Amino acid sequence: MGITENTLEKLRMTNLGLKILLITLICSCFFMAVAWLGYNTVYQAEVFLPIHTNIEFFCVFVALSTFTVTWYSYLNNCSYYSYFIGLGLLAVGLIDLFHFYSYEGMPHIFSQACANKAMLFHLWGRLLLSVTFLASVFLYQKQLCFIKRFRISMLAVALLVVGIVFATVTWFPHLYPPMLSSGQNHTHYKTIAEYLIIVVLLGAVWGHLRLYKKHMDGYLQLIIAILVILVFSELCFAAEYSSYDTLNLLGHIFRFASYILIYAAIFINNVKRPYLQLVAAREELARSNSLLEEKVQERTKDLQQANEKLTWAASHDFLTGAINRLEFSGRLKILLENSQPQDVHCVIAIDFDSFKKINDTYGHAVGDECLKTFVRAAREVLRPSDSVARFGGDEFVLLLPYTPRAGARVAGEKVRAHLAKIAAPPFTISMGIAAWPADGRKEKELLNSADQALYLAKEKGKNRVE
Repeated sequence: MGITENTLEKLRMTNLGLKILLITLICSCFFMAVAWLGYNTVYQAEVFLPIHTNIEFFCVFVALSTFTVTWYSYLNNCSYYSYFIGLGLLAVGLIDLFHFYSYEGMPHIFSQACANKAMLFHLWGRLLLSVTFLASVFLYQKQLCFIKRFRISMLAVALLVVGIVFATVTWFPHLYPPMLSSGQNHTHYKTIAEYLIIVVLLGAVWGHLRLYKKHMDGYLQLIIAILVILVFSELCFAAEYSSYDTLNLLGHIFRFASYILIYAAIFINNVKRPYLQLVAAREELARSNSLLEEKVQERTKDLQQANEKLTWAASHDFLTGAINRLEFSGRLKILLENSQPQDVHCVIAIDFDSFKKINDTYGHAVGDECLKTFVRAAREVLRPSDSVARFGGDEFVLLLPYTPRAGARVAGEKVRAHLAKIAAPPFTISMGIAAWPADGRKEKELLNSADQALYLAKEKGKNRVE
């Protein structure tokens, strides 16, 4: 008994639930170990910044690489879902770039680096990432092939958002509420922002769970895992009390893990999956070509067999299998054209004795069997190079190449003797021999001479060779 669709759906949902539970347990263990068991430590800038910079640089690299993959793959798959995530990751990657360059202790590139600016960039980047995944829920499996100009316009909008965030945070940070107090402690505004991001991420998790239940796409499992890890990353950032402590570092490590999965998910959906589909399509095409070739070969074989049957039917008698008069004339013509003056060939005209009586006594079906019996008897005793031709009714002619008259008589007697053994009902035949070139050099002359010899055999009592 096969598994029903409903059972399969439940098994897949259970599998996903176990994966989410496993991720939650692992992340919870790390979070509780740092937050509640006293493993939270504040690091020196020279220790923290290299680790932080490498993680952020990796995240930026993955974000920009993901955008590149979705930008070019969109030309083929028109997946607005992946394209939208790619645009969001482009914006997040650029803002994260500004974030780690604005970290206190980093060189002053865009403006004076400070913890508040770094915090604002970080919050903006994570908020845009969470909003991107939440909004993408409504775009799943939508295929919108925009013209190039519109795609560039959408890219321009994403870059415009990045530009606005960069300008306001870099040169107008007073437009935002302070994220750090004068004592470098996190303000309640920062905490509210962190929990707002968590709420948006949980909404994205819920939306993607509904998508997975509906579509059962394994790709969505990766997206859900990414979002769960990002939730724990935000919990770390919300619980931290210093930008250089272990909770902050753990939050970045969770982000590092989530970005690995982001790249894997986008790669699977936009590169690996189409490639596997292409391989499958190629294999299916190969199978179709193979089947088509087999069908063509089969049809060709059928046509060849049909042509062979037609060719055979054009040159043979349908009832007995003997060659017909046209084929006899062709073979005789070729034989005579290739003959030397010293060569001798014979033809034997044959007629059944009292064939009408057989038909009247036993019926035409038995008469037909007698005709077949004669042809079989002749072929069993004659050479492969000899030919048995049916001219019509019970009239047959044997063509014996390179055979003198004496040899033809021996052959005729063999046929007559063998026929006497196998004929049922018994019947006899009379034969008349004509030799080339003695009795004629042309077909008509040879056949006339053979007929005259046949009449002589009939006059002498039938069932003989003359």
